[in-house]
Amino acid sequence: MDLLRDTLRHFDTMTMNLRRFPPLLIVGLSILSGACQKDEDDPPAPTPTSVAVALKVEHHMDGVPLIFDTILYTTAAEHAYSVSRLEYYLSEIILFGAGSTPNDTLRGPYYVNGSGTTSFTVGELPAAEYSGAALLLGLPQELNVTGGLPNTMENVNMAWPDPMGGGYHFIKFEGHFLDGATATGFAMHVGNNTYLPHAALGQSFTLDGRSGTLAIRFNLNELFRTPHTYDLSTGNYSMGDMMLMGQLRDNAFDAFTIEYRP
Repeated sequence: MDLLRDTLRHFDTMTMNLRRFPPLLIVGLSILSGACQKDEDDPPAPTPTSVAVALKVEHHMDGVPLIFDTILYTTAAEHAYSVSRLEYYLSEIILFGAGSTPNDTLRGPYYVNGSGTTSFTVGELPAAEYSGAALLLGLPQELNVTGGLPNTMENVNMAWPDPMGGGYHFIKFEGHFLDGATATGFAMHVGNNTYLPHAALGQSFTLDGRSGTLAIRFNLNELFRTPHTYDLSTGNYSMGDMMLMGQLRDNAFDAFTIEYRP
């Protein structure tokens, strides 16, 4: 009898203890639920609306990097050649927006020296998707007048003779090529508004909020082909030659590509 009484008393005690647990469990679940709800209600980090961008210009011949004063490259007319000088201006670089993204323009001008100055500070650009770009290999008409640019050594050395219209060289591309077994010099110079090259860069890219580099790549071999096969053996000096400067202007249209590197 005493054993039965003790067993029942123990059972009652366990029952009372179990009744205490559910409220504690409910409180714990409520705390966890509140914590989860707080996390879900936290606003997402804002998407950057602009990004810090640098501009870099790179030179190659069908993927082979430019190395000066070494005969490594071949034109469409099958002339092996080297490069000893490469100077030019880039300006009016238009970045074409995709969808609702507006266009943005890097006015420049940027003086590029293949053996020296190839990097530039751009600043902030809208973080967005872009469908491609366009640029001038040279200067817009309003700047292509004698004295139109600051009187720096680089600009003075790029001057186009006043008797030939004044203004500036758009590009100086010089080197040597093999005409048979003989190394012969060439100088591909372009100036004058009529022969200003326009280029289209059809590659899409995205500025995703991370700072990085906008890389413009210049394939110099394109100046020797499409739509004209430029033959150095009959046109190694282009300055003042309307036909040759016209060929170089046209061939430059697809000589550039663009990409973004975060």
